[in-house]
Amino acid sequence: SSHIAATVSCALAAAARAEGAHRAVVVGARRRRRRRGGSERSRNWGRAAGMRPGVVHHSLAKKRLAQRARLRTSVARSLAKKRLVRRARLDSGRCRVLPLRPGQARQGTSWKRPEPLLEKKWWPELPSWIALHAERGPRRKCWEGHHLHADMHDGRRYGCCQQCWWTPEAGTAILACRECRWSLCVECTGGDRLPLLRDDPLFRGPDEPCLLQPLRVDKASKEPRGGGGVAIVCPGGNYEFLCANEGLPVARWLADQGITAYVLRYRLLPKYSYPDALADLELAARLLRRCHRGPLLAVGFSAGGHLVASHAVAARSKGRRPVDAQVLVYPAIDGKDWVHPWKHGFWDWEPCVEKAEGMLEYQTALMGGRGFAAPPTFLVASTGDDVCPARSHGDVYAAALKRRRVPHEYVRGDLGGHGFGLEEEWTAPCAAWLNRRGFGTPSAV
Repeated sequence: SSHIAATVSCALAAAARAEGAHRAVVVGARRRRRRRGGSERSRNWGRAAGMRPGVVHHSLAKKRLAQRARLRTSVARSLAKKRLVRRARLDSGRCRVLPLRPGQARQGTSWKRPEPLLEKKWWPELPSWIALHAERGPRRKCWEGHHLHADMHDGRRYGCCQQCWWTPEAGTAILACRECRWSLCVECTGGDRLPLLRDDPLFRGPDEPCLLQPLRVDKASKEPRGGGGVAIVCPGGNYEFLCANEGLPVARWLADQGITAYVLRYRLLPKYSYPDALADLELAARLLRRCHRGPLLAVGFSAGGHLVASHAVAARSKGRRPVDAQVLVYPAIDGKDWVHPWKHGFWDWEPCVEKAEGMLEYQTALMGGRGFAAPPTFLVASTGDDVCPARSHGDVYAAALKRRRVPHEYVRGDLGGHGFGLEEEWTAPCAAWLNRRGFGTPSAV
C-alpha cells in the first residue's frame, strides 16, 4: 500500500509540474502578444478606437467604439434638429376677412375666431386629408400623427423619404417616426407649414361665408402685391370640408405672380346645400368686381373645381356675367359618385347623402351636353389620381372645351395622387398662361 501511495504522489506531482509549465507558457505568450500590440482582432479594434499599441484590450476597445458611435449619433441628431427646425416657417392662419353676407363682422383682420366646423372631440376621427398631420403645425409629424425625431438613416430601418421618394445613404441625417418607420430627408423639411387645425380659418365659420386674403409673415412684403387682376380660390374638400393646402398657399402663389387673390370660405354640407355654395361664389364674384379693376379669375381644386365649372354653366343659364378665366386642378367634373351608395366619400355620410342629389343639377352640361359653357380654361389632371381619374373627369371636360372651341390649355400627366396641390409641373405653365390672358405682372412669370 505504501508503494502504491508513493506512485500516486509521484504522478500527481508530475501532473502539477506539467500544468504549471503550460500555464507559464500561456502567460508568457500573452505578455509577448501585449508587448507586440495585442492579437490581430484586438489590434483591429484598437486601431478603430484610436488606442495606442501595447495597451489594447478587446473589451475596452469595443466599449470605446460604442461610446464614440453614441457620441456621433447624438451630435448628428442635435445638428440635424437645429438645421431642420430653422428651415421651416409656420403659417399662423392670420388673414384679412371680407364678409359676404350683411350682419357679419366688418372688413379687417379677424381677431375673434368663429366656431369650428366640428366639436373638438371629433377631431381625432377626421380624415387624413383634412387632419394633414404631416403638414400642420411647428412640430413635424407623420401621417398617423406621431412626432418625428432627428435620427440617422441606417439603410435598413427607414426606407425612402415619404415626400420625394429618395432613399438617403446610411449615416444621413433625417427626421423619422420610430413607430411607423416614416421618414423625411433634409431637403423636404423646409418650406411653409400649414396652421394647426385650431388656427385654420378654413376649418371655422360654418355659418359665415367670406373671402380670406392671406397676410404675409415675412418683413420684406407684409401685403400681397397685386395689380394684374383678382382671383377667387375655391378649395376642395368634397363639399364637406375645405382643404388647407388648397387655400391660403394657392392665394400666396397667385400673389407672387402679381394677382390679388382671395380664398372663398363657402358654406358646406350637411348644414347647407350645393346651391348655397354656388350662391356664395356668385356673391364673391360680384363683390370683387365692384372692389377691384381688371379681369376676374376663379381657381378650383377637386370639389372646388366642380363649383367653379358649375358657376360658368349657371351664369349662362341665368344670364349673368361669368368669370373671365378659370383654372381647374383635378376637378370633380362627373358628380355621379356623390350619389353612389359607397363611393360618395362623405365623412358624415347620412345627412350628406340626402343633399347630394342637388349636385347633379348641371351634370349634363358639365359633361359636354346641352347648356355647356366655360370661359378660357387652364385644366390640370393626373393619370395617378384614383379619386378623380383623368379619363372620367379631365379628359371629358377637355373634349367639351375643344368641341366648343373654348381657349384652353390641358396639362395631363402622372402628377401624383389626388390632392397633390401646388406642383411645379403645372404651376409654371399656368403662370405663363395667366400672363398671356392679362393676369399678373410679366416680371413675376
